Amino acid sequence: MVGFGHPYLLILLPLVLGWIYWTYARRRPFVVPAAGVWLLQRASAQGRARRRLDLRLVLLLLAGAAMLLALAAPTWRTGKPERLVVVLDASASMTATGVDERTRFDRARQRAAVWLEGASKAVLVRAGRQPQGFGPARGDGLLAALETLRAGDAGADLGRAVALGRGLLPGAAVLVIGDTPPPAELRAAFLDVAANEPNAGLTALGARFAAVYNAGPGTWNGRLSSSGRSWELHLPPGRFAALDLETTEPRRSAVLRPDDAMGLDQKAYLLERPPRVRLQVDAPSVARALAALGARRAGVADAEAEVRPGPPPENPAQRPTLYLASADAAAPDVVYDVDPTHPFTRGVELVGYHLPAPPPPPGGGWRILATRSDGLGVVYARGGELYLPRPEALRDLPAFVVLLYNWLEPVGASYRPLGWNGVLEPGIRDGFAVNLLDYAETRLPRPSGDRLAPVDRRRPVAAWLALLAALLLVLQAPRRRPEAVG
Repeated sequence: MVGFGHPYLLILLPLVLGWIYWTYARRRPFVVPAAGVWLLQRASAQGRARRRLDLRLVLLLLAGAAMLLALAAPTWRTGKPERLVVVLDASASMTATGVDERTRFDRARQRAAVWLEGASKAVLVRAGRQPQGFGPARGDGLLAALETLRAGDAGADLGRAVALGRGLLPGAAVLVIGDTPPPAELRAAFLDVAANEPNAGLTALGARFAAVYNAGPGTWNGRLSSSGRSWELHLPPGRFAALDLETTEPRRSAVLRPDDAMGLDQKAYLLERPPRVRLQVDAPSVARALAALGARRAGVADAEAEVRPGPPPENPAQRPTLYLASADAAAPDVVYDVDPTHPFTRGVELVGYHLPAPPPPPGGGWRILATRSDGLGVVYARGGELYLPRPEALRDLPAFVVLLYNWLEPVGASYRPLGWNGVLEPGIRDGFAVNLLDYAETRLPRPSGDRLAPVDRRRPVAAWLALLAALLLVLQAPRRRPEAVG
């Protein structure tokens, strides 16, 4: 089977061949002197000449066609692999629905079936939070299992899924089909089913707090409803909205309207128990913020999290810990950048505010989440540890409560991600609130292109076509016979 890297160039083929013919016809071909020419002209004059094929014109046309085909980067596919591992991304973003009313997962299953049908031995792996394998078996024997699969997990562990497939069928080629390409070190091929669907979704829900993110591509106008109240939202693409829900309720639900590409992030549930926090700093603003988030003061024995004065120790703490700097390393300056991908800074607006820089934390493993215009870090994170400037610099900052909420969320909420125990719809299950609430899934990965080199056995033939074109040009060149001397 032949493929082209630049197929749009093929539309020029008739124009190129027509130009060669027109140019050739305008010029009188070079006549090689020979006795046969006089006989041919005589026969033509008598009407007995036969029309002969112009070999030179044919060679020129073939050379032009070969050169244009070479520019189109043709490849020759020698066939699909007979031993194949197909990994299907089953994360929540794969449930996004396109304009054709089909989900990304529907398109992935359709493409997976084509590859499985041609494999004599295959393995099918569903890549979710926990990979699930089927096979080894004949490729067409896995089509029934393929139709039963569903997407919706809060993330897909592609590394473990690929490792499971290779363990079930050693030495087989691996093909990942989804919307997020696998890391290059996995040496797996990739079929991209991502699109550019509009989407906005809930990324956080607390007793008195909710965060909404608009993945774009345009401005999102909608409404958040919770506990009988509604809030109108107008979000530019790529922005968060942090909402104060006005009343503190440890058990609530929230719904976004109107519906968009993905429904799993349109609703969320909260079933909260108060986190127990040991407060070791004298900061009334911190105590008030923790109380607003529903946290309870606790002692050494029963504390689940701690608030300590900074700087942090070199070794990581055994439980979630918030460190508040005791002094400034630099005077306040404008915050220039915030990392939106970390859970602690989800929905946090710090850019443009003036904050002092705390002394750099000792030890390794720290990640800078917010940076000032002078390059100094303002917010640091390491695992469940969070390091912030002095509380006096933060007390009037709206983002301070959001930072505390994000830090406390894993401690206090009875929360489980989608995919836990096979649950693929948000709701209350077995005493836990099962939600998506995942920024990485809500933002919907965008198209990045296929990467089929490990499984698509293609041989480039452009160089051979260029060589053929050169040979044809040499062959069509007229040759003069040497004249007799004397």
